[in-house]
Amino acid sequence: MALNINGTTGISGVDGSASAPAVTGTDSNTGINFASDTVNINTGGSTRVTVDSNGRLGIGTSSPSDKLTISSGNLAFIGGTNDAQYIKFGDSGDDDIGNIFYYHGNNNMVFTT
Repeated sequence: MALNINGTTGISGVDGSASAPAVTGTDSNTGINFASDTVNINTGGSTRVTVDSNGRLGIGTSSPSDKLTISSGNLAFIGGTNDAQYIKFGDSGDDDIGNIFYYHGNNNMVFTT
């Protein structure tokens, strides 16, 4: 692989692919590859995480449709303060409009707005 180094563009080289990433460790099919305005994280020769040109993050998909798209799996929240878990919802004017709250101490799940 040829690398280009200069003071304007930094270090550049090949884009790579899921099965042959441009940046790897000792595992040749695990690493990072680049596409047109896209960055992918790959393991075992498959793309696992994608950040596209619109800033959307895809986990389990290389075509995220929202700011965060999780495909083919569950989302787990583990740990937290006093075994409490929160998912908060909001907008630019108020980052705490509603939430889903779970507290392990009494196995309660509460939805609030």
